[in-house]
Amino acid sequence: MSHRMGSLLVPAIVLTTTLAAFGQENRDALHRDFAQFKPQEYRRPYGPHAPWNIPVKGLARHPESDIWADRLWRLSTAARPGNFNLGGFKDYSYPVYVVDEATTAVPVKSRHPDWGNLHGKRVPWNPNWQPAQGSDGQVIVIDPQTGREWNLWQVTFDGEQLTVGNGNLVDGDYRIKEDGFASSRGCGIPYLAMLTRPEELMQGAIRHALSMPAKNPNSKLFLPPATKTDGVKFGRPDGVPEGMRFALDVTDRQIEEWIQSLPQELGDATRYSARVIAVALRDYGWIITDNSGGAFFQFEYNGTAGGKWKALGLDQREINGREYPRDLLDGLLTKERIYAVVPSNQYPGSAENDTTKKAGAASAGGVTTRAAPGK
Repeated sequence: MSHRMGSLLVPAIVLTTTLAAFGQENRDALHRDFAQFKPQEYRRPYGPHAPWNIPVKGLARHPESDIWADRLWRLSTAARPGNFNLGGFKDYSYPVYVVDEATTAVPVKSRHPDWGNLHGKRVPWNPNWQPAQGSDGQVIVIDPQTGREWNLWQVTFDGEQLTVGNGNLVDGDYRIKEDGFASSRGCGIPYLAMLTRPEELMQGAIRHALSMPAKNPNSKLFLPPATKTDGVKFGRPDGVPEGMRFALDVTDRQIEEWIQSLPQELGDATRYSARVIAVALRDYGWIITDNSGGAFFQFEYNGTAGGKWKALGLDQREINGREYPRDLLDGLLTKERIYAVVPSNQYPGSAENDTTKKAGAASAGGVTTRAAPGK
């Protein structure tokens, strides 16, 4: 693991460039709305060489890119092929709580003690904290001063004890960590990694691959940077492996044409956010991270970010029979624009490359053929 400090703030020029498409009056209004949330204080988590923090520029396309893009389009979505949503705002994502707001430390009881490392231990807690809606009931707790990150799944609190389906204090320091953690979620990468947070959009750039839980993950295989898969239980043998990375082959002009096609009723803040998201899908792409009922890009839960998402125009609305922000990406992601990237053990200069070879892992284009339990 590298011990370089995490990347610094996005330069102000990024925000200025992103806002350049708006008039001065609109730019000033957005700046005022964002300023109250102090987005300049946000730091991207994990080290610069964490695979998900590396841009796709310079990374090779997967030799079977067309096959995997087709399977993603047909097998990984719900309702219809190619139905990729923005999600996590209302459920099945992560609220992010900070240790400074904890008022106590509570004992943890895990229903699966062997899955995690918190059974019988204590964690920082605040009785006002709530897990995300949905059967996963997840929570992230972070300590920005020490780099500690707690991942909690199926959380309930009875006023004295925290009960979880799985709970972990992730090893290492999330500010500089650059590898996975097998006990965390389906793909074995910590929860905070790849989670899209509102401060990033307010800064003008999402500088990491986005997290995509998806339907029908591969039941036999996973790809680095994933360290395991829950596809053995939930997947199918021809599904897209957890850990596989995709990106969008799209130009600035095509992004602007898509922005102009959005309903006028959405407003400038939504268009601003749409542009930031589209650029991230092109420059960093997304990684399959977990099993889900459909394919969606995972954004921080409204319980800890709802006011910020509203300032960014990503609060829930219905316009012309579509639900926003859920359906915001319709028209941007087309099958022809999606391509797959090689696994992270094949990135230039990757230390994983030699490690994988020494371990003797069987692979097909980098696909690792072992799986592990745990959430």
